[in-house]
Amino acid sequence: MGRIKVDRSFIAGLSLDSGKIAMIAGKPGGGNIEVVALEKVPGGGIRQGKIINMEKALESITQAREALEKKLDVSIDRAIVGITGEHIAGVSSKGFVGVDNPGLEIKKEDVEKALELARAISVPTGREVIYVHPNSFTVDEQKGIKEPVGMIGVRLEAQAYIVTAQSTVLRNIEKTLKLAGIKPLNLVFQPIAASLAVLGEDEMIQGTGVIDIGKETTSVAIWYEGELIHTAVIPIGGDHITSDIAIGLRISKSYAETLKIREGVASSKLVKSDEQVKIEDRRGKKSYLLEKKILAAIIEPRVEEILEFAHKEIMRSGLADRLAGGIFLVGGTSNLPGIVEVAEEIFNLPVSHGRPWGFIYEGKPVEDPSLASCLGLLRMAQLFPDEAGLDEGGSLAGIGGFIKKVWIFIKENF
Repeated sequence: MGRIKVDRSFIAGLSLDSGKIAMIAGKPGGGNIEVVALEKVPGGGIRQGKIINMEKALESITQAREALEKKLDVSIDRAIVGITGEHIAGVSSKGFVGVDNPGLEIKKEDVEKALELARAISVPTGREVIYVHPNSFTVDEQKGIKEPVGMIGVRLEAQAYIVTAQSTVLRNIEKTLKLAGIKPLNLVFQPIAASLAVLGEDEMIQGTGVIDIGKETTSVAIWYEGELIHTAVIPIGGDHITSDIAIGLRISKSYAETLKIREGVASSKLVKSDEQVKIEDRRGKKSYLLEKKILAAIIEPRVEEILEFAHKEIMRSGLADRLAGGIFLVGGTSNLPGIVEVAEEIFNLPVSHGRPWGFIYEGKPVEDPSLASCLGLLRMAQLFPDEAGLDEGGSLAGIGGFIKKVWIFIKENF
């Protein structure tokens, strides 16, 4: 029996996270993306964003892909792939060219050349550029230009944010994807994807931070004046909270995860003195009642630690006093009750859940913050479908129009 047909009307995103593989498919329609299927499977073989067991990682990715294909009755052989991990780093860069066209009119080729020069930073041995995010352009002394094509000038400068990653980590990811039968159209740093899913034009311009609290890592992206200014990955996430609960209450880690989701709160201030939680032993044969404040007292210090590290990255960006748009929390751990209040105390900034916009599932909006990075991959694919700008190497071709496309999309749909 042959494989089911390929349907290019679907766009697919694959999120490679520690402990969880998520694969999502959608169809762009009008301004919204219709989410048609989503599969989550345990992410065996991946830790801190790195492949540590290729066989297990391959099994998880294949399981997610086959489950999605079964739902859709189509073959999925390509996807925008979201990655994270401490091995990923970002830096701002510039590249400039002289304009010598007739009439000094800036062409698309000038933009691409300026961006290529911005990309040509000195990358340490063992690392490589995976993503170039064009922030803005300067034509002569006119700064903050989003689309310079057609303008008149003698000097064009591109300001870009360059994301690099460890080469060996990338090779292992690419090999695993190839074995799974998936072509990565682009590798996207997950906090960037999450930002595209939850931020509107006002937030990007005013200054906003997006904090994606995953299982083993927490990613940060800082935006200001419509530009990506700073990113970071912190090697602590929701799984550390789970481990603290398991150790503190002497229960299994799987039960601790269930307890965290069902009864966990980020602040003991939110718990009434008479609230109790039923705790079962490892075999489920005995149970006892525990003051909920004790559970909160286990969770709270780790939540504070995660947020304190995130706060350091906000301070490192140099924009802590300019983030008028506040902070948006996404990722599974962001759904922990009370985490917004704790974050506001630590950051001294407005904090809210990052709710995705422009995504529809079964006629209803999809607004779950835990899905932000996954949904953001679909938005990236919507802005740059394979046949209209994703080249064979996995980087964005014609990237000079990136900012223009994002702003047009947000203005028309937000």
